[in-house]
Amino acid sequence: MLDPPRSMPRALHRAPHPMQEQPDDELLTRLRRAEQAVTARDDFLAIAAHELRSPLNAISLRLAALEMLAERHGVQELKVEIERTRRSVDRYVRRAVVLLDVSRLNSPESHLSPGRVDVAELVRNVVEAHVDEAAFHGATLHAAVEGAPVGFWDPHMVEEILSNLVNNAIKYGDSTPVHVKAWADEAAGMARFEVSDRGPGIDAAARARIFEKFERLVAGSRDRAGFGLGLWIVGRMVAAHQGSINVTSPPEGGSRFLVSLPLRPAQARKKEESK
Repeated sequence: MLDPPRSMPRALHRAPHPMQEQPDDELLTRLRRAEQAVTARDDFLAIAAHELRSPLNAISLRLAALEMLAERHGVQELKVEIERTRRSVDRYVRRAVVLLDVSRLNSPESHLSPGRVDVAELVRNVVEAHVDEAAFHGATLHAAVEGAPVGFWDPHMVEEILSNLVNNAIKYGDSTPVHVKAWADEAAGMARFEVSDRGPGIDAAARARIFEKFERLVAGSRDRAGFGLGLWIVGRMVAAHQGSINVTSPPEGGSRFLVSLPLRPAQARKKEESK
C-alpha cells in the first residue's frame, strides 16, 4: 500500500501540468510581437527618412538658385546668408540619412561608407556650423588641431559624432567656452577628438548610463528638447568604427568627451583591399 504523504509529492512531480508550458509559449508570443514591432518601426523610419530627404533636397536646390540670383545682382551679403542657410539644410539632409536609417545603426559595420577624412577640415566645418548656435547660448567656440591627421571613416557619421558632442557642450555648458581639439596618436594608430566645456559637469551616476538609449544629460532643464537619443547614437557610430568614447568631469567642473577612432578601421582596409 502506498504511503500517501510520501508518494503524492512524487506523483505530482511526475505529472505534467497543462499550465507549465504556457509561460514559454507566452514568452515566444511576446518575443514575436516585439520583433514585429521593431520591424514596423524600422520600416516607418525608413519611409520617414525618404520623406524628410525629399523636401529638404528641394529646399536646398531652391536656395542654390536664390544664391546664384543674388550673386548675379551683386547682393553679396544676401548671397552669403543664403549660402549659410543652404549649408544648414544640406547638413540636415545628411543627418536624416544617418540618423533615421536605423538599419545602419542596428548592423552599422556592414553599412559604413568609409572615405578619406581631413580632420582639420572636419573640425573647421563642424565649428563653423555651430557658431550661430553658440552665440545664441552665449558661448564661444575654440578649435585646435595638431598636425594634419587624416582618417578613413564614414564622413557623414564622423561629422555627426562631432556635431552632436559640440551641440551638447553648447546646450549644457551654461554659456562657458567650448573647446574642440583633435590630434593623431600615431603610436596607437588612433585619432583623438576632445570636446570640453566648463559647465556644471556630469555626476558619476549619470556618466555610467549616459550612452544608453533615452538618457538625457540634464533631466527637466529648460530649452533641452529631444528624446535622449543623441549620445546613444554617437556611441553606436563610434562602435561602428571600432572606436571608443568616454566622458569625465574634473573636480573644478565641466565635461570632457574623448572619442578615439582608428585611423584605418578594418572596414576601410577591406574596402581598399577589394579595389
